Amino acid sequence: MVDSTDAVLAFLAAALVAWATVPLAERFAIRVGAIDEPGPRSQHKVPTPRMSGLAILAGIEIAGWIWLPGNSETTAILLGAVAVAIVGALDDIFDLPALVKLLGQIVAATIPVAAGVRPDVLTLPFIGGFDLGWTACPLTVIGIVAVINIVNLMDGIDGLAAGVVVIASAAMAIIALSLERYEAGLLAAVTAGGALGY
Repeated sequence: MVDSTDAVLAFLAAALVAWATVPLAERFAIRVGAIDEPGPRSQHKVPTPRMSGLAILAGIEIAGWIWLPGNSETTAILLGAVAVAIVGALDDIFDLPALVKLLGQIVAATIPVAAGVRPDVLTLPFIGGFDLGWTACPLTVIGIVAVINIVNLMDGIDGLAAGVVVIASAAMAIIALSLERYEAGLLAAVTAGGALGY
């Protein structure tokens, strides 16, 4: 059974793997020409390799496959993360058209949703909970795609997107673990670790 100790170990492992693989991801980015040139959307003063997110992915995937429970939902989450990273890497290299990138993100978000990763009930403060019914799947896909793009839009300054992900994921991990939702806490801890390692 997963517990808080596993979450801490997974967090540290994800951070270490991400930290160790950043130079490899940057060398790969230089080799394939995925360089962020200084410009209006970028705060970089010098050309900067774009694909360091692959190091974050490596940390999350390695720690995730080791510590997360081996069920269809967690497998789909980890595979969906790979799919999102592939879309992002292709965009870094080829500057994909917005519609192509959006379709790729929707396909990637559908992977975990198709495996059952979705809320059946939505609870709002002061209102209470209500059953989402058939809207649970499309709303979850929309939510995942929205978060992908929010993080992507913050990615013009070194460390900004990763820093926000560390803070949000660490907070989610602490809350989930305190509520004894160990699998959710572990997944958030792995995500925080991967982003911190970057």
